[in-house]
Amino acid sequence: MTSMDAGKGSRMGGNGRGARRGVVSLGAVVLAGMALGGLGAGCGGEDSTTGKRLTHETVVTAGAEATGGFTNAMGWRVTLSRADVAVGALYYFDGAPVTAMRGRRLRLLDRVSGWLIREAHAHPGHYEPGNALGEMTAATSVDLMGGPVSVGASEAVTGVYRSASFDFGAKAVGPLAGAMGEAVVVVEGVAEKEGMSRSFRAEAKADEVLDTDALPVVEGCVFEEAEVQGDGTVTVLVKPSVWLDQVDFEEVPESADGEPVAFDVRGTPHKAFIRGLKKGTGYVFSYGAGSEEK
Repeated sequence: MTSMDAGKGSRMGGNGRGARRGVVSLGAVVLAGMALGGLGAGCGGEDSTTGKRLTHETVVTAGAEATGGFTNAMGWRVTLSRADVAVGALYYFDGAPVTAMRGRRLRLLDRVSGWLIREAHAHPGHYEPGNALGEMTAATSVDLMGGPVSVGASEAVTGVYRSASFDFGAKAVGPLAGAMGEAVVVVEGVAEKEGMSRSFRAEAKADEVLDTDALPVVEGCVFEEAEVQGDGTVTVLVKPSVWLDQVDFEEVPESADGEPVAFDVRGTPHKAFIRGLKKGTGYVFSYGAGSEEK
């Protein structure tokens, strides 16, 4: 065990999941004191082998989906015209992501009984984050249609990054706060299938994307495994295709005037959209050495 690990154990009680809950619910001040505050005592200088303090540029993007469109599981070709998301905070951990945990459970159950666990049973409640390795707590809002956006610096430490959590925050702040209002996600676009066309608007408020601990957080997201030893760039690939994958747009009324038709919050399309927002596969984190900016 490194001195950094020992420091974390004393502050975080050796319970990674409990520590993450404290971090997200109380914000950056608690995380600094609990998870990263031990760096001063637990980390040596630049030549130390016990871990060191790092700073990563943090970038949020939707990649090609923002402009190229996608086809969802219901056969609808979706072209977006707007995709705004609130970013409350981002956290990085060394625990395996939910998808990896799910795979191990499925293989074990397959061997024992030949059955498969249903998707509903493989929820983020099984996720064990492990040790906190970094945070980006500068709340903001991002226009995913505008290409990669630098959202601030992540304070972090060396280690093997494997998973992450995406926190929407209570409401949008930053450049899109006025346009988003009370929503943490706003998506507009056109969906087409077999001659049908639907101009739509989907949005969600923080209280609609709460996890099992009543926080607007998606945990257990994949952080493409990386042994991080120096400053670099953390990129968050947000995937609207996951958000809208299970939406059957045929249930959305046709637009009478060409303007987007908002999902009825009581309707099936809205419920499918909310489920999509909560999926960890909709947020993929990765690390690259060095900075995106020269």
